[in-house]
Amino acid sequence: MIHKRLAGHKRLRNLVLAFSLLLMSGGACFSDWRPFALGWVLVNGYAFAVMAWDKHSAKSGGFRLPQASLLMVAAFGGGFGCALGMLACRHKTRHASFLVLVPLFCAFQLLLLFGWIKEKIAW
Repeated sequence: MIHKRLAGHKRLRNLVLAFSLLLMSGGACFSDWRPFALGWVLVNGYAFAVMAWDKHSAKSGGFRLPQASLLMVAAFGGGFGCALGMLACRHKTRHASFLVLVPLFCAFQLLLLFGWIKEKIAW
């Protein structure tokens, strides 16, 4: 039963990450902010929802998601949604890996965003 839930989560996670990264990279390549923003909102909304769902599962004793999966979503564009989920739901706030990596992911994603904006404005 747990293996089926984990496999279902991995399929959904990979689908959301692939679709959002496709939107963001397409928007970045074609200098259109709309698909980029849609992909960014999608991945960060998913990251927040996953953190809130995992917190609910932790309280109720249900199926938990692996920490590596949560960090993967944060690393591939969902850093701000994961950070917001950590703060709003008080989830994973005592884990050193989350306290260090999630802000680093956010900073790296901000640097990429500002670099892209600076490049587009310079033209």
